[in-house]
Amino acid sequence: CQRTKAWAERAGYHYRWLGDELFSLLPADYVAQVPERGPIKADLARLLWMRSVLRAGSEAVAWIDADSLILNADWRLPENPPHSLFGQEHWVQRDAGGQLKVYRQPHNAFCLFRADSPVLDFLAFATESIILRADPNQIAPQMVGPKLLKALHNLVDFELLPEAGAVSPEVLADWQRGDGDALALFRAEGVAPQLVNLCHSLQGEALDLDGLLSQRLVI
Repeated sequence: CQRTKAWAERAGYHYRWLGDELFSLLPADYVAQVPERGPIKADLARLLWMRSVLRAGSEAVAWIDADSLILNADWRLPENPPHSLFGQEHWVQRDAGGQLKVYRQPHNAFCLFRADSPVLDFLAFATESIILRADPNQIAPQMVGPKLLKALHNLVDFELLPEAGAVSPEVLADWQRGDGDALALFRAEGVAPQLVNLCHSLQGEALDLDGLLSQRLVI
C-alpha cells in the first residue's frame, strides 16, 4: 500500500487508504447476508464509496485493491479514460485435463469510473440485488466480483485495461522462482502489466516484493 501511495503521489493523484470503515456504507440487510465474507462485502462497498466520491464532485475515481503491486512507478492512468474501466487478467490455471490454460477476463481489483458512467449505478444495484436474493449458504467466492463482471462483459463488452492485471497462484509461484511453465504461458500473452493484483487468497503468505520487482514479469 505504501508503494501505491508513493506512486499516486508521484503522479499527482489524490490518494486515500480505506480500512474496515469502508463497510459502514453497506446496507444492514446486505451485511446480514454475508457477515463474515469480507471480499463479498467489499464488492458492493467499493462501488458505493466510488459513487460517493463522484457525487461529491470528482470527475473520475479509480480503485486499486490493497493486495496489488505497482510494477512501474512511471505508469499513469489513461488521460482520457472511458466512462467505465476494469482491469483485465490473463489468468493461468490448469483445466480439468491438467493442462495449463489462459483465461482472459475482467477483474475488479482495479476499476475506474467517471462521473457520467452508466455502469456504476447499475453494477451497485445488480450486486446488492443478487446477494439479497441468494441463499447465504450458496454464495460462491467472487459471485458478485469477477464472476459477475465476466457474465456482463460477455453481453455488453466492457472497456478493459490489460496494464492493470492479476496473477494466478501458479504464475506467482513461478515468478517467485524465476521460471516455470505457467510464467512462460503468461509471458507468451505479450502483456506488459504495470500493476498486478497478487490474489487475495495468498493474503498472509510472505511475499518478497523487492525480489518480485527485481525480476521481469514479461519478456
